[in-house]
Amino acid sequence: MSGPVSDDGPILDLTRRARALQEEYGARLMADEGIRALVGAYGAAIEQTAAAMQTERIGAACSACARQNPSGCCFAGLESGFNEIMLLLNLLLGCPLPEVRAQGDTCFFVGERGCRLRARYYFCLHYFCPGLEASLGDARMGALQQQVGRELRAGWEAEVAIRRWLGSHSSTTTEERVPS
Repeated sequence: MSGPVSDDGPILDLTRRARALQEEYGARLMADEGIRALVGAYGAAIEQTAAAMQTERIGAACSACARQNPSGCCFAGLESGFNEIMLLLNLLLGCPLPEVRAQGDTCFFVGERGCRLRARYYFCLHYFCPGLEASLGDARMGALQQQVGRELRAGWEAEVAIRRWLGSHSSTTTEERVPS
């Protein structure tokens, strides 16, 4: 393990807050039929995107590029786009959150085989480098982007529902516990 590259304090604070939300509310969140259905739909969309990306060999290309080009798309600091609700979604999906940076000057969440998260935010899913776009062509890129869009929508729906649920079940105000 590489450990901290610079100041990993902010992302470690977010992971701690996500774990605290999971500990305090995780079981009750997943007992809620609507939340459970949305998290399940999001997990299914993630799997469908992963299958489409595997078919197109995106993961292998991106992982190799990230290891060889740390200033590429999975650059250090990219993790700042995450929030504790997205990280909580990872925990609800059974994905543990890393406690240390594993790959030098890359995003905190990059491991030896790519991203260590299941639920990722917009940039992580939607960005395709020009070389990858060119190698796939318009039709295959279009199909992949449609699937990515379905995953992003499912994630957004789950995140909004969790924020609302936490806002109505939290012992403190929504602003104190759940940032917008």
